[in-house]
Formats: sequence, C-alpha cells, structure tokens
Amino acid sequence: MRAATTAALALLFTGCMTTEPLRFAALSSEPVPTLGYPKDHVVRVDDVAATVSSQIIFWIPTNTRTPTLQDAVDAALERGGGNLLVNAAVTHWWVWVPFVYGQEGWTVRGDVLRSAEDATPPTTADAP
Repeated sequence: MRAATTAALALLFTGCMTTEPLRFAALSSEPVPTLGYPKDHVVRVDDVAATVSSQIIFWIPTNTRTPTLQDAVDAALERGGGNLLVNAAVTHWWVWVPFVYGQEGWTVRGDVLRSAEDATPPTTADAP
C-alpha cells in the first residue's frame, strides 16, 4: 500500500510543459541591418531547426548553465550558415520527474539568410 501511494504521488508531481510556438519576423544574435538588408544578394536556407537543452539526473546537472534563447538562435544560424533567422517559430519546453530526471530546452525553426560575400547595395551610376 505504501509503495502504491508513493508511486501515485510521484506520478502526480511529474510534469511537462511546452509553450505555443512564438512567431518572430526576424531573429539574430548579432547586429544585422534588417531595414535595407540586401535581399537580392542573399542565400536562403529554408526550414532550419535547432534544439538546445540541458538535463538533470538525480540532482546532478549535465550542463553548468541553463540553455537560453540566444543559444538556440546561435545554433540555428550556425546550422544554416547565416546571420539572420526569418519567419522564426520559438518553443520553450521542459520535462520534470521529481528527484529522478529533468530536462529543459529551446527549439527554434525558421529560414536562415546569409548575405553573399560580395553583396553590396545597388548603386546608380547616373546619380548626380
């Protein structure tokens, strides 16, 4: 009986949570001029996803710091080889089994843009 009560309480306090995906028009972890961004000289990588997470096993964390949204954006930009994430969907989630296991993380999905090396704004030769 005591074991059944303990198991029922453990299940009662077990939890998980995820947020509805938040939508962003553009995300970056470095200064990027979004107004006037050279969209005609850009390489686009569609549907790039990245997840960063940390775990806790028996009170022992596997990471010394919790993952942040910036870590997830950086991972997505690195995976896509760009410097601007557009049409981004961001999800923060966690799972917790008391005293046994826990996990928290961020998932970012979107299109990565990278300006070409020789991308320069168009100039008009006829300007006075």
